[in-house]
Amino acid sequence: MNFKTRAAGIAKKVCQILDTAPSAAARNEVAELIERALMDAALEDSEECAKVAMVCCSADRDLAHKIAEEIRRKNVVLIANLSSMR
Repeated sequence: MNFKTRAAGIAKKVCQILDTAPSAAARNEVAELIERALMDAALEDSEECAKVAMVCCSADRDLAHKIAEEIRRKNVVLIANLSSMR
């Protein structure tokens, strides 16, 4: 499931919890805000993972560097895929 689909589902549930029926445009804005928050959280978490890999594998700097680089590469792919969905 991609971020856009998750965000739309979350926005729908939030509207149900708040017992509101916003316009489609307002619901889309909420979904986009949630989508951006999910993407930001995923990027921050993956960057943190890259930092932890560098610290944990400090004895083997080459391995840590390879792991961190692979995480960063996957982030670039993730951002490209998410950007193309818009």
